[in-house]
Amino acid sequence: MANALLVFVVMVAIFIVCMRFFKMPTTLAMTFGAIAGAVTAGFGVPIRRLAEGSTAYISFLLIVVSAAIFMDVLKESGGLNILVRDITKMFYKVPFLLLLMLAMVVMFPGAITGSGTVAVLATGGIVGPVLLGMGIPSVDVAAFVALCGVLSLIAPPVNVYAMVMAAGINLPYSGFDKPLAIFTLIPTIFIVLAYGVRWIKGPLALEKILKGIPEVPEEAKRAAVYAPIAVVIAFMVAVRVFPHSMPNFGMPLIFVIGIGIAYLCGARVNLWKSFTNSFDSLISIIGIMIAVGILVNMMSLTGVKGLFVTTVLILPAFLLYVGLFAILPFAGTFLAFGAAAVFGLPYMWASLGANPVVAICGLTLCISLGAMIPPTALVGKFAVSSVGFEGEYSAFIKRSGWAMVLMNLAGILSVYFADSLTFLL
Repeated sequence: MANALLVFVVMVAIFIVCMRFFKMPTTLAMTFGAIAGAVTAGFGVPIRRLAEGSTAYISFLLIVVSAAIFMDVLKESGGLNILVRDITKMFYKVPFLLLLMLAMVVMFPGAITGSGTVAVLATGGIVGPVLLGMGIPSVDVAAFVALCGVLSLIAPPVNVYAMVMAAGINLPYSGFDKPLAIFTLIPTIFIVLAYGVRWIKGPLALEKILKGIPEVPEEAKRAAVYAPIAVVIAFMVAVRVFPHSMPNFGMPLIFVIGIGIAYLCGARVNLWKSFTNSFDSLISIIGIMIAVGILVNMMSLTGVKGLFVTTVLILPAFLLYVGLFAILPFAGTFLAFGAAAVFGLPYMWASLGANPVVAICGLTLCISLGAMIPPTALVGKFAVSSVGFEGEYSAFIKRSGWAMVLMNLAGILSVYFADSLTFLL
C-alpha cells in the first residue's frame, strides 16, 4: 500500500511539473507521469507495457476519426445548411419542436465522433443565427449551443468516457445506447425550455430566421445530407435488428461509405482538406486516448489501481459521493477523457456489484461538464466564439452554471441509485 501510494504521488507530481513548468500538453504530461510511476516502482521503462497501452483504444479511435471526416464532408458539401433550413421551414410554427430539433443537430456531430468540440464547430455557426433570429439573447444562444455540445459527449453511439470505463472493467461497449439516449434527452428538454422557449413571445418570422443561415452552395442537393445520414443510420440499425443475417461492417467502414455518398451527392469538396481538418480538431483526443491507455496499464502494473479501489471501498459513502460531485467536472477540465480512467475507473473497480451500465452513464454526465469549465473549456469557448457572443466568459458561465450544477447532481444521483434505475436498460 505504501509503495503504491508513493508511486501515485510521483505520477501526480511529474504530471503537475510537466503541465505547469514545462507547459506540456496533457497527453505528454500523463505519459511522462505514468513512466515515472513505473520507474519508481522498480520496473524501469516497460516498453512492452507502453506499446500495449498505446494501442488499447485503437478501435475507438478509428470510429472517432472516420466519423469526424464524415461530418466535415457533410458540412463542406452544404448538407448541414440544407438540413437546418429544412428543419426551420418545417417546425417554425412550433418553437419547442424547432428548438428540440436544432439541439439534435448540434449534438449529432458529437454523438458520432465523441467530440463536443467537433459538434459546436460544425454547427454553431449555422444553428446560432437561427436562435438569434428567434429573438433569443446571445448569452442564452451560447449557453444553448455549449450545453448541447456537452451532452453530445455522452450521447450514443460514441461516448468515449463510457468506452474508457467499460474497457477498464472488461465490459463490452454494448447496451449503452438506450440509457445514454435517456440521459441525453431529458437534460436537452430542460435546456430547450430554459434557454429557448422562455424567450419566444409570439409567432416566428420565417424570412428573418432564414436570412441568418449561410447560403447553400449552388451545386448542393438535398441528397447531400439525407442520403449519407440515412445510409449510415440504416447500417447501424440493421446490424442490431438482424444480427444473424446482416454482416457487421464495423463503424469505421460504415462512416467511410457515408463519406463516399456525401461526396457524390453534394457540392464537390476537397477530401484531403476534410481529412486534415478532422485530424486537426481531433489530435488532442487521439493523444489523450493513447495516454489514457498507457496510464491505465501503468496503474495496473504498479499497484496504483489496487490502491484506488481500496481507498474507494473504505471511504464513507457520503464522503465518496460528495467527492465525486466536487471532483469529476474539474477532472474533466484538466484530464479530458483521461478523467474517466483516473477517477471514473476506481469507482467502477470498487463497485462491480452495482449496475455498471447505469453507473457509467451517470459518471460520464458529470465528467463531460469539464468541457465548459476554464481554463481549458474547449466546448464552452468554441460555442461562445461560433455564435458571436461578445461578453465575458464569466457572464456565460454564470448564465449556464445552474444547469451544469443540476446535471452534475443528476449524474451523481444516477450513480448512487444505479441498481434502482435498471428499467432504463
